[in-house]
Amino acid sequence: MSESIDRRQLFFMAIAGLAGGAIGWIPVELAASGHSLTQVQSIWSQIAGLVSMALMWAMIGGLILASESQTIAITPRTTRDFLRGFIVCFAVGLPAVYYANVVFTDILIAGGWGVNRPGAFGWLMLARTIGWAVTGLMLGVAVGLAGLSLRNVVKGAVGGWVGGFAGGLLFDPINLGGGGGTSSRLIGLCVLGLAIGLAIGLVQELTKNAWLAVDAGRLSGRQFRLERPTITLGRAEENAVGLFGDPRVQARHAIITRQGDHWEIKNLAVQAGTTVNGKLIESAPLADGDSIKIGDYVLSFHLRQGAAARAGRPDGPAFIHRPRPESAAPPGAREAHLIDGAGRRYPLRDGGATRMGRALDNDIVASDASVSRHHAQIVAINGGFELRDMQSQNGTYVSGRRVAQARINDGDTIALGDAPFTFHG
Repeated sequence: MSESIDRRQLFFMAIAGLAGGAIGWIPVELAASGHSLTQVQSIWSQIAGLVSMALMWAMIGGLILASESQTIAITPRTTRDFLRGFIVCFAVGLPAVYYANVVFTDILIAGGWGVNRPGAFGWLMLARTIGWAVTGLMLGVAVGLAGLSLRNVVKGAVGGWVGGFAGGLLFDPINLGGGGGTSSRLIGLCVLGLAIGLAIGLVQELTKNAWLAVDAGRLSGRQFRLERPTITLGRAEENAVGLFGDPRVQARHAIITRQGDHWEIKNLAVQAGTTVNGKLIESAPLADGDSIKIGDYVLSFHLRQGAAARAGRPDGPAFIHRPRPESAAPPGAREAHLIDGAGRRYPLRDGGATRMGRALDNDIVASDASVSRHHAQIVAINGGFELRDMQSQNGTYVSGRRVAQARINDGDTIALGDAPFTFHG
């Protein structure tokens, strides 16, 4: 479990929350200056307090969202993430702070709170802890919404609630220990922000199902959570997995897609390719532990244990069969087909050519480095089938003999480069 946690990400999110609390303390302190809990505040003082607290929560949320890039540099992406997070968290923060204040006041009233009453400090801690836990929960929801990830809405809510609860629980003891001055309130709000950033990050890390780890390259040591159905990889900043500083990496180099528990990577690069476990691919399924090479970057694909078990795949080269448009064979008819080295079955067209190769536009796509983009085809002709090589680099073989064109019979072994098949028909 500990190997799956990205400690670097946790550090950035915790520091971002702390910085947000420190910066957000400024408007809170200005609005609260000269006021106390026992004073009756004017409507304008209440509005100032509401807006200042919402600004603090927005600053914490905006910086937490920007910290996803794991950099202290101000880039277009971090700026965009911060502004989106700030606006969404401020919009959510205004009603959240208002209702948290209502909860805070109701708890104090229920406890008969008063400065000199016995148990007053305990009631104050209880009210603050619950009020800030509610606000932290809403902040976490806002961070998930601003990150454009529905999965992270729930995760953010849990993390925000835990962080808000912890920060609220510690705030008043810190405030009391510091004499209730400006510096103690600064420390209290910094602890609040740090707790929320750390809690949101920890919940996201503990619940992630798939991620990429950079094993070699400029960003070695980084991890990228894979949370969307489609994830692009490349040099351009808008990619979910940004592989910067390598001229061999194209702007949009590859794409990873998820369907249920199954993951697949597709090469998008025109010149430089993408390899999986040392094999050049056009597309290939991904399993836990697979190694992906893009330019000088080496990344490893990881699934949490339960997801990895569900996404298991048979050994051997990966093939994809394109469903043919012809109608199914009549009952009792023997359907011509190929069997690959892993025992998978691929029906052949009985009224035309079945194209085979590494490119995605083939009927049978073989993601093996020894297979050419358009390697061979099997043609139905004169009541039988004929195998034709399409000027492949590594050759087409029937029963161990390299051929340019040959009739194939039931039981013949066929090889496209190193990818083996058996013909039945």
